[in-house]
Amino acid sequence: MKRSRLRRAQLQYTEAIPQVNDTTYDQLKNELMEIDNRIPNLGKKILPKDYQMTFNSPYLAISKPSQDKKLDTDTAKVIVTRTLQGALHEQYVNAWGSYFVITTCRVRSIYGRNVNTKLKEGIVVIRLSKLVIIARYEAPETSFTFIPKVELLADKLASMGY
Repeated sequence: MKRSRLRRAQLQYTEAIPQVNDTTYDQLKNELMEIDNRIPNLGKKILPKDYQMTFNSPYLAISKPSQDKKLDTDTAKVIVTRTLQGALHEQYVNAWGSYFVITTCRVRSIYGRNVNTKLKEGIVVIRLSKLVIIARYEAPETSFTFIPKVELLADKLASMGY
């Protein structure tokens, strides 16, 4: 059921092929949002203190707060769609005002780094059954410290049915 809701979201708003009418879709999305209010509290226990989480079903964005680096909804939808299609690694990922090259693809996880090596930042994308986590880290955080935290969060969310 959770996977079908994610697929409906993709068809409804990314591919503009609605499977349900807008009213029904909005009711389902609101129901999911109510159920998923517990995600931010879990993230606060695991992630570095200065990182924030933004949940907008079907994705969860994680990054440091910044005036000039934001993940907009349209970009997130593209990342979610390309992740669900298994095609995120085929092109640079444009997010938070930066371009990332994918360096590692695993069964559920994709990692990348900024193409500008002077900027010490990277991206982590993890596909769960109900949502896609899109996370960005920057110095002084490194891939060796940040990725395990996001993977731990993903494990906890997966164990809760996400």
